[in-house]
Amino acid sequence: MKPQFHLPLSTYPDASSFTTVDNAIDLARQNDAHLVASIPQVRIPQVHQPFPTVIDVDAWRGQAEQYSRDSGTALREHLTHAVSETGVQVRIHGFEATEPFVYERFSEIARCHDLSIIEASELSRQLSETLLFGSGRPIVLYPATSICSRVDTIAVAWDGSATAARALSCARIFIERATKVQVISISDDKVIDEANRSLLISSLKHSGFDVEDVSIQAGGETATAALQSAALERKADLLVAGGFGHSRLREFILGGVTRELLARAELPVLLAH
Repeated sequence: MKPQFHLPLSTYPDASSFTTVDNAIDLARQNDAHLVASIPQVRIPQVHQPFPTVIDVDAWRGQAEQYSRDSGTALREHLTHAVSETGVQVRIHGFEATEPFVYERFSEIARCHDLSIIEASELSRQLSETLLFGSGRPIVLYPATSICSRVDTIAVAWDGSATAARALSCARIFIERATKVQVISISDDKVIDEANRSLLISSLKHSGFDVEDVSIQAGGETATAALQSAALERKADLLVAGGFGHSRLREFILGGVTRELLARAELPVLLAH
C-alpha cells in the first residue's frame, strides 16, 4: 500500500510557490508515495452594496476569479513538467470553492490522505492551522526559500506530551527509512520526565535505530529557535514536533513553538495535533 501525500495549492489571494511543488514531488519520490495535488478555482460571492460606490464590485470579482484560474493553470503546468522525469504518480484534484470556505475544503480533502505538504510562511499560516486542526492528519512544513534533500536523520522534539507522541507515530513512514534519530528536549523550557524520556530512547534503540540523546537549554532563545538550531547543528533532515500542545487560544496569545514553526521553519518539519 503506497502512501498518499496531499499537496494543497493555493490560487487566491496568493498562489503557492513552485518551490513547494518541487519539494512535495521530491518527498513523494523518496518515500515511494503517490502525490495528490488539490487546485481550487476560487469563487467570490456577490456583494450587494447598500449604498452607491465608485468601486466596480463585479469587475473586482471577475479579476479575482481570473487570478485564481491563471494561478491554477500555472501550478498545473509546473507540476506536470516537474514530475515528468521522476516516476512519481501524480493526480490533480481540481475543485470549486467559495471564499471564505476554501481552507475548509482543503481540510476535508486532507482527511483522505496520509499527510499534507505546506510551505512555512506568514501567508500560508492560516491554511496550515486549518489543516492541523481540521484534517486529523499531520502536515509537513517546508522552508519557503530552499529545496530540501533526502530524509536520513530525524530529530524528535520530545517533551513527553500526548501531542509529541502523536507526531512521533505520524512520522513512522519517515522514521522507518531513516538511519538516525535524535531525541531533543529543552530542559529549561518545561519540566521533562527523564524516566519517560529514557524509556523512549530505549524503545527506539530496541527498534534498531542509532539514537542520539540531545538535552539542551534554550537560554535567551525561543524554544522554536533552540529546537531548530539543535537539529540543524546535528544535520537533521526532518524535525518532528507536536502541534499546539497548549490550547489554540493560549498559543495565539502567548505565542509558541507551533505558531513560530508555521511561519518560519528552517528545515522540514512534521507537525501533528
